[in-house]
Amino acid sequence: MDIRKPYQAYGTAQLVAVEVLVSKIIRSILKMENRGIAELAFVHLLSIPFMGGIGAPFGAQSSVHNTGDYAQAFKDGAKGIPGVLLAQWVVNTSYKGFHFPWFNLKDLLITAGSKTITRPLVYSILAKLPNDMQAGFAVLDALYAAQVAKSNLKTN
Repeated sequence: MDIRKPYQAYGTAQLVAVEVLVSKIIRSILKMENRGIAELAFVHLLSIPFMGGIGAPFGAQSSVHNTGDYAQAFKDGAKGIPGVLLAQWVVNTSYKGFHFPWFNLKDLLITAGSKTITRPLVYSILAKLPNDMQAGFAVLDALYAAQVAKSNLKTN
């Protein structure tokens, strides 16, 4: 599968939309500061290039099509937490300048939770999605696998 095809953009847009939606719902339920959709989308979009590379020490994510069960989907979702935290730091740096990364615990848990919950959510609805949307997620999985394979942080 060639990850340079348009399905990479579709898969990225789909994943970012789901992650932002989950994050907004969790923030609303917990009555936490309401971040804008654009800021959340930017953080989750910026996390895509970091997902496989910085998460490589935890192993590659299984394909969302072949995950097997919800426990594996949760584990695979959690592998994206370092990438989204790095993206959050980059976004915060654009606002404040270089600084020591600092997260308040509630924000950290919501960001990590939304990243972790998204994978099982996608896994549960994937079979019901149109083929183009399924292909978008498959190309994104191939992108993550390529990032893990080329990462200097992977374990042998």
